[in-house]
Amino acid sequence: MKKLLLFSFLLTLSSSIFSQSISIPTIPEAGIYYEVGLIGNTINFSNEGDWDFSTISTTSKATIHIAPINTSNQSSNYPNATHVKYEDGNQFFLGFSNSKYTFHGEISVVTSSYENSLVLIPYPFNVGDEHTDFEKEVPFTVLNGPPYLIRDDLVISEAISKGTITMPDNSVHNNAVLVRSRRTWTDRQIGSSPCVTSYDAYQWWVEGYAIPVVQSILMTQSGACPPSNTVEVTKFVIGGPLNVDILKNPGMTIYPNPVKNKMHITANANNLGSDYIIYDQLGRNIVNGKINSNSTIIDLINIPKGIYFFSILDNSNLRWKFIKE
Repeated sequence: MKKLLLFSFLLTLSSSIFSQSISIPTIPEAGIYYEVGLIGNTINFSNEGDWDFSTISTTSKATIHIAPINTSNQSSNYPNATHVKYEDGNQFFLGFSNSKYTFHGEISVVTSSYENSLVLIPYPFNVGDEHTDFEKEVPFTVLNGPPYLIRDDLVISEAISKGTITMPDNSVHNNAVLVRSRRTWTDRQIGSSPCVTSYDAYQWWVEGYAIPVVQSILMTQSGACPPSNTVEVTKFVIGGPLNVDILKNPGMTIYPNPVKNKMHITANANNLGSDYIIYDQLGRNIVNGKINSNSTIIDLINIPKGIYFFSILDNSNLRWKFIKE
């Protein structure tokens, strides 16, 4: 009996050591954003970990912002979504719950709203698991496109393996889960020939992250599609997630974060006349000026996308880190 109990204990211990699963990520109430490095092609790798991407040099940067659904002015069209992902000027409506990660539609080149959400990943999702979900005849529109378009959306997700990732910036993530996600969009008018889009993505998920820390994507089209090119891209999260905050100090509020074109500052009399500076990650002076009124707007439309710092040039040592989208 003791041997049997010992065997059961070792089996349970072995399972807890060697298995790995994906569960609901941690998303602060105000949302979260990530800086990502990009390359314009897919990457070679083994299906078995560990993975070393430290020799890869990314060629550009972007930001991905996961925000509460009420930040979108289109939220009423996505009543079951909990969050919206802002990426490349597009909005993707997502749901995060203890049992699943879901897709509810988008506003991009396509505008769609799924009455029944598409389950992308059920939680927990263990190495060796496979999940399939299918939504049929979802209405959607395309700017300047034909009317009465419908979409069949099929997703197949497979958790392949786990391991440690070394990123291009040499940061390391342990216990990453490699997931292959294949989606097929079959778009058409009723009675017409379809346009078929195939999306094949390898994604490395890490505990706590709301997006994969690495994803390598190949997207192709066939059938009755307008002229298009094959899309190949790989995205690497740079560093850790950054909280989205409205920074407040006595008498001053700075918002929003991320910034698209204009930064707003509200200040009381104690802060009037203060000099400020905005500088980049290399410490270069990008913008400077003076807070001359209770409500100051700083025009940032002409500065490149990236991470910057706002600082008040007095004895307060106030410094605010923000994203320019």
